[in-house]
Amino acid sequence: MAIDALPDDDPEYYRREAMGAFAHEVRTPLTSVRMVMELARRQSSEGQLVLDSELAEMLSTSVDDLQRLADDLQEASRIERGKVSLSHGPCDLAIAVEAARDLAGPNLTLTGEVPPGTEGPWDAARLVRAIAAFTESANRMGDGSGTVRLSFRGEPGRVELGFASGKPGREHKRVAADSGFGFFRSRQFVLAMAGSVDCERAERYAHIAVGLPLNPGSHP
Repeated sequence: MAIDALPDDDPEYYRREAMGAFAHEVRTPLTSVRMVMELARRQSSEGQLVLDSELAEMLSTSVDDLQRLADDLQEASRIERGKVSLSHGPCDLAIAVEAARDLAGPNLTLTGEVPPGTEGPWDAARLVRAIAAFTESANRMGDGSGTVRLSFRGEPGRVELGFASGKPGREHKRVAADSGFGFFRSRQFVLAMAGSVDCERAERYAHIAVGLPLNPGSHP
């Protein structure tokens, strides 16, 4: 199986595509803020901004989304520069997967299970977010059905999670900005934890393989 996508010797490619993903995602809340402001002006007879409860909630949600994206960008930058102190567990992988299922939301289904009792030296909170983000990215790059297949494989010194959507066999495609900013942020986290992220992508198909190290002497 040819695993490609983002060559480790081309960090500039990552940065370009990550910034492209960020620029795309930040436009949605900015557009919502602009729409709320225009609607608020229309409701005022004096040109002032008048926010009813619905518009206020829309504005608050959009600002929260902007803040989250800004925080994610800052964290990604700090991780890249080695400025983030990561927790080194122990983290139970099965519990992390279950928490990520809840975080991914009702429109995404992550099928498959992880054996209980698999623990590693991972930052639990960030790993949960990463699993949710890889689930979303696999769906976006794959068939978009909302169902992502989770696989688990244990190897000496490491475990591997697979996130798959769609069916392979079509022309190969490179991972790019349309995978979502969460993919690039999560990839940086996994690499900072001495893990690996490899992708195989084709038209309406994606498989993300995430390798996570175990403690010395541990077995999956």
